[in-house]
Amino acid sequence: MEVTLPHMEFSLLESLAFIWFLICWIGYSTFARRAAKTTDTLSSVLYKFRKEWIEKLSRTGMSEVDAELLASLERQVSFFASTSLLILASLVGVLSTASDSFMNLSSLSFVATVSLQVIQLKLLLLIVIFTYAFFTFTWSIRQYGFCFILFGSSFNTVRYYDQAEGYQAIARGRDFKAMAKVLDRAAHSYNYGLRAYFFALAVLGWFINSWVFIVACTLTVFVLYRREFKSTTVQALILSRTVTGADKPMDQPS
Repeated sequence: MEVTLPHMEFSLLESLAFIWFLICWIGYSTFARRAAKTTDTLSSVLYKFRKEWIEKLSRTGMSEVDAELLASLERQVSFFASTSLLILASLVGVLSTASDSFMNLSSLSFVATVSLQVIQLKLLLLIVIFTYAFFTFTWSIRQYGFCFILFGSSFNTVRYYDQAEGYQAIARGRDFKAMAKVLDRAAHSYNYGLRAYFFALAVLGWFINSWVFIVACTLTVFVLYRREFKSTTVQALILSRTVTGADKPMDQPS
């Protein structure tokens, strides 16, 4: 039986816009990962704090506050994982009901006129992005679960053991650097999922026209770079780990 594929009127500009989208996402992710090894970035500074957290647990043991902090991190990721499923359900619903009436946006002068098949292809791209985000968030949740197991098997609980004679914070010998790495990888997976949300918003510009899509991708990279490398939050985190920052009175804003 011969199968005939529908003709896709995919212009050269739309093809270049899609390639630019891939370059922005993959290129920025590669750049950020490599830059974090040599430069103080949001991820690299937070990794240092995570190592210090593990080191603190090795001296004091696991408190209820530490357990709640770890649980709150997991709940944040769970929220976005659930949201991704809701978005996916909505996108599948839009894709299944897409018809010529969906083309009404083309009546606007600034919206490019494309075929229904091209619009469906763009919807499929959004579905792929949010599917990736869902898998990334769920992997982050699992890694936070691994951290619960690691912490529970490695550190004594302060509430139940600190009054005991000969109390020790460490229940088992562990490689604390490796434990911090597991916690850090869970946070990285969370970050990758959030990054997918950013670029999914950029894809929405593609429904207007390819130039808006290109500009949206570029702005997304700029926003991500500013937040992860140059934001005041990053600078405050860096300063908080220095003696100068620790000695400065809190009533003197920087």
